[in-house]
Parts: sequence; structure tokens; C-alpha cells
Amino acid sequence: MERTRNIFAWLGEKEEQGVLALALKHVEKSFECVMEMKNGIESLIKNDAEGKKKHIALAKNAEHDGDEIKKVIMNELSKGMFLPPDREDLILLNESLNDIADSAKGVVRLLEFFEKGPSAEIDRLLLENSLIAVKAGEKLKSAINSLVKSDIQKVMEECARIETLEEEGDDKRRDLIKSLINTDISPQLTILVYEMIDNLENVIDCVKKAGDMVRILAIKAR
Repeated sequence: MERTRNIFAWLGEKEEQGVLALALKHVEKSFECVMEMKNGIESLIKNDAEGKKKHIALAKNAEHDGDEIKKVIMNELSKGMFLPPDREDLILLNESLNDIADSAKGVVRLLEFFEKGPSAEIDRLLLENSLIAVKAGEKLKSAINSLVKSDIQKVMEECARIETLEEEGDDKRRDLIKSLINTDISPQLTILVYEMIDNLENVIDCVKKAGDMVRILAIKAR
């Protein structure tokens, strides 16, 4: 239990408030990247080329900003006055948040190759899956904020909801693969759609991984 008190004492130390603020900004940037990914898919479906271009740029900018925040946090963690296991937990959370943005950026990079949606059915399923990613990201933000506030019960509830959303994402992925198999499009487009499906799954999986780290910290705080 002493080990956990070190974590939360560190978060509350006046001289470390800048690190806490950076960590919360990292969460926001990762979520922003997921949101812009979803917005880019919506623009593709609406045949809004300019809108798609704008959201792709915003997603890339958010990922870059998050990456810069990650570097600063890692530097601060290397100087923190807390036990190595505590540092490891926080580093893993920081890495997981970065992976969310990386995966979302992978989706928007693929959007650049599309002039229009592959098909009405695939378009619908892609958007639905991106909305699952957004919902999972919202729950992760809530879980981290609840962790900082020491609302452990809320953390556990939000992390359980992330697990449910991850399962919904798995179901949606199967629907997408089935639809892709049954849709008559070019081999090149089939590869691109499959890559997008794969990257969307990675986004949700990375949110769950980050949620698992938050839950571990919450359990240790009990």
C-alpha cells in the first residue's frame, strides 16, 4: 500500500503539478485524434473532400502534439522522486495513450487514398466502428480524471464499460470483414479497406490497454 501512496503523493506534490497537467493534456490530445479520425470518415462518406482534408490535418496535428507531450512527460518521469515500479506504471500508461493517437493517425493516413466511400454498407459500418472508438475514448478520459480524483469506484465502472465497447468493436470488425468479402470492389481498394478495418481495431484495443493500466493503478490505490 505504501507503494501506491507514493504514486498519488507524487501526483499531488506542488512541484509536480506541471507533470499532472501534461498527463491530462496527453489524454485530451489522444482523444482529439480519435475524434478527428471519426470526423474524417464522416467527411469521406459525405463526399466532402475539403472537410476530409481538414480533419486529416487536425488528426495529424493532434498526434504530433501528443507525441511532444509524451516526450516531456518521459523526461519528467526520469527525474521523479518515486519508486521505480511506480514510474513503470505511469510510463506504461503514457505509452498506451500515445499508441491510441498513433493508431488513429494510421486510419486517417489511409483516408487520403479514398476519393469516396467503398460502399454504402462498408461506409456505415466504418462510421459505426469509429463511433465505438470515440465512446471508448470518452470513457478512458473519465476513468483517468476519476483516478486523479481518487474516485476508484468510478474508475472501475468506466474501465468495465471500455471492455464492453471493445467487444462491440470486435463484433463490428467481423461485420466489416463479412461486408468487404461480399462487396465487389477492386483488389487495391479491398486492401485499403482491410487496412483501415485493422487500424480501427487497433485504436479500440489501445484504448482498452490504457484502461487496463488505469484500472491497475486504481486497484493499487484501494
